[in-house]
Amino acid sequence: MVAATGRIAILLENQFEDSEFQVPYTALLQASADVKVIGTRMNDEYEGKQGQVKHKPHATATEVRAEDFDAVIIPGGGAPDQIRTNPHAVRLVTDMMEQGKLVAAVCHGPQVLIEADQLREKRATGFQAIRKDIENAGATYVDQAVVVDGNLITSRRPADMPLFTAAILRRLELTIPGKILPDPEAYHTYEWWPWGELWNGASRQDIISVLNKVIVGERYTLASFKQYDEQATDADLSLVLREITATKERHVELLEQRLRDFEERVTWQAAGTEAYAKLLNWIQSSEDVLLMRRALGDLQTGRVDVLNLSTQVTDPWTADLLEQIGGNLARHEDQLAELYRGRQGNCVEPPMPTTVTFD
Repeated sequence: MVAATGRIAILLENQFEDSEFQVPYTALLQASADVKVIGTRMNDEYEGKQGQVKHKPHATATEVRAEDFDAVIIPGGGAPDQIRTNPHAVRLVTDMMEQGKLVAAVCHGPQVLIEADQLREKRATGFQAIRKDIENAGATYVDQAVVVDGNLITSRRPADMPLFTAAILRRLELTIPGKILPDPEAYHTYEWWPWGELWNGASRQDIISVLNKVIVGERYTLASFKQYDEQATDADLSLVLREITATKERHVELLEQRLRDFEERVTWQAAGTEAYAKLLNWIQSSEDVLLMRRALGDLQTGRVDVLNLSTQVTDPWTADLLEQIGGNLARHEDQLAELYRGRQGNCVEPPMPTTVTFD
C-alpha cells in the first residue's frame, strides 16, 4: 500500500477511450493524488476517440522510471496499440510489475501488458475483442467488471470505470473528502452510475438519452417485425419473425424498467415510432425474400447500434442490459441468415435495412 499522496502515471496516446482516462484521472485528482500523464513526446496533445477529451503529457516514458510512481494506469481505446510500440512505455510497465507496484489496465489496455509479457499465469480481463489475445499471452480471461491478481487490476469496458476506479483508490488507500467508496465487489447491489457522473463520466441524462435511443430502435423494429409477419407467406419465416417479435417485446419491457429506475418515462419520440414503422412497411414489397433481407438489415443495424451505445455509458447495469440485447439480436441474426441462405442458396443478396444508424 502507498500513502494518500500516491504518485500515479497514466499512459496516453491518441485515440484513447475518453471515459477510461477521464474517470480515474478526475477521481485521483479529487483524492489529492499526484497524477502525471505520460506520453511519447512533449509537443503532442492527445485526443480521445470520442472527441470529448484532450490532454497534453506532463512527461514522456523516456525519462521517467518505475521508482517515480506508485501506480500506472493504462486506459483503452486505440491508444494501447500505439503505446505498445514505444519500448520506453513497455519498459516502464515491466518494471512496475516486477517491483510489485500497482498496474491497472482497462479495455484494450492489457495489450501493453501482453507486449511486456506480464500476463503469463495471471487472472485478467479486458475488452471482449482481445479475449483471445489475453489467453494466448498465458492469462486466464475472467469476464467480470474488475479482476485483481496481485498488483494487477484489469477491467473490461467504459461501463466498468466506476468500479475500476474505486478498486484503484481503495488499493492505494486514497480517499475523497466527504465520500465513502463502495466495495467494487458490490456489483449487483449498488448503483454505480452516480460515481461515474461524479468523476466526469456519463451523466444521468446521458444514460437516459442512450436508453431512449435504444427504445426508439426496438419499438420501431418491433412494429416492423409484426408487419413482416403479417406479410410473410413462408411458415418457417413467420415462426422466426414471431420469435424475434417476442424477444423485442421483452427488450422494450426491460428498457422501460431501467428508465423507471431513473424515475423517467419514454420520450414522445420513442412512443411514436410504431405508427411510422407500420406506414413505412405498408408501402413496401411483401415478397418473402425481400422481407428476409429487410429483417436481416434491421437486426444488423440494431445489434451494432446497441453495442456502440453501450460504450457511451459509465453505468455497468445499463451496459449489461444493452449487451444482453445485442447478444439476443446477434442470435436472431444468425437464425434468420441461416433461413435466408437455405431459401436462396448461392443467390443471396445483401440485407436491406429500413432503419438508420444512431450516432
